[in-house]
Amino acid sequence: MQSIFSNALSRAVAKHIGLSATRRETLSWLTLLIMQHGTISLWRLAAYVASVAQTASVQRRFYRFFQFVRLDGAHSARVVVELLGLSDKLWVLAIDRTNWDFGKTTINILMISVTWNGMGIPLLWMMLPTAGNSNTSERTELLDRLRAVFPGMKIAALMGDREFIGDAWMAYLQREKIAFILRLRENQHVRRAGYAAMPISVIAQHLKVGDKMILKGSCWLGRDNNTLSASVRLVMMRLASGELLALACSGRARHALARYRQRWTIETMFGNLKTKGFALEATHLTDPNKLCTLLALLAFAVTLTVKTGVARARLHAIPIKTHGRPAWSLFALGLHTFRKIFVAASPDQIIAFLAQLLSSKLPIKPLLSLHFR
Repeated sequence: MQSIFSNALSRAVAKHIGLSATRRETLSWLTLLIMQHGTISLWRLAAYVASVAQTASVQRRFYRFFQFVRLDGAHSARVVVELLGLSDKLWVLAIDRTNWDFGKTTINILMISVTWNGMGIPLLWMMLPTAGNSNTSERTELLDRLRAVFPGMKIAALMGDREFIGDAWMAYLQREKIAFILRLRENQHVRRAGYAAMPISVIAQHLKVGDKMILKGSCWLGRDNNTLSASVRLVMMRLASGELLALACSGRARHALARYRQRWTIETMFGNLKTKGFALEATHLTDPNKLCTLLALLAFAVTLTVKTGVARARLHAIPIKTHGRPAWSLFALGLHTFRKIFVAASPDQIIAFLAQLLSSKLPIKPLLSLHFR
C-alpha cells in the first residue's frame, strides 16, 4: 500500500519540485507515515516503512533527507494550490505566528494560511530569528514571496490578529492593493475628521453585548498626524465575554465581521499541526532549513487530510451535538477516513481514491464505493 501512495504522490510532486526519484519516494513515505501515525518522530516512523531494509538504514535515509533536501513553502504551496484547485479562485488569507521552546532554543514561525472549505491550509512561512512578534519587514518579505510564487493570485482579504497592525504595514498593504481586515486593541487611538483622537474603547463604550457599529467615514490610527498612516474603516462589536472586537479594514466594512470569523481557521490549523494531529512541537529539529522542509511535508499532510474530510462530509454530513457544534472537525474526519482506507480498502480502491485525491477533484466517488459509515 505504501508503494501505491508513494508512486501517486511522487507524480504529483514531480511537476513542481525537482527531486530525484529516491528523494520523492522518501518524501512520500514521510507524508504517508505522518498521516497514519500522527507523529513526526523520524526514528518511530522508520519502523513502519514497508521495506526489506533494516530500520536503522531507513532511519539514516530519513535523516539524510532532512540534511540534503531544502524545501520551503514556495515548493509545497504550488502543490497545495493545484490539489485544492485554487488557481483561479479568490483567496482568503490569514497571517499569524506559532512558537514553542525546545530546550534553550525558541522556535518562532510566521505563517500565511489559505482558507478552503472552512479550514486553514499552510501556504507559506518563515522562521523568525528571535522570539516575540514579527516586524513589518518580515511580514512584507513573506507576502512578497507569496506574490512572487503566485503573481496572478487574487486576494479577497488578508486577516490578522492584534499583533499585525502598524502604519508602515498597513500602508504597504494599501499600496500593493491587498485588502485587509486586522483586529485592533481597545486602547488603540483613532483620529477622525472633526474629532480629537480618542481610544476605541471610548468610541464604543455605549455598545452592549451583541451590538455592532460601523464608524462613519474613514479614520486614521494613532494620536498624531502621520504621513505613513493609512486610512481605514472601523467596525466594532461587543462580544458575549464583554470584550470589544474592533476591526480595521480597507474594503467594505459591512462584511468585515463575517469575514473575520474565518481568521480562526489559522488557529485551528496550528492545533492540527500540533496536538490535534501531527505533534509538530515534539520535533527535535531546530535548524531553520530542516524545519522548513518538515513544514512542507506537513503542508501536504494537512491538505490531503482536509480534502479527504471534505469529501467524506459531502457523502455523510457530520452530526451536530446538542451544544450546536459538529461532533468532529473536517480534519479529524479526514484523518480517520484516510487511515481506514489504507487498512480496509483493496489496492484498486486505493488507486482510484488517490487518483482523485491527488488531482484538483474531490474523491467523492471513490469514497462512495467503499461504503464507509
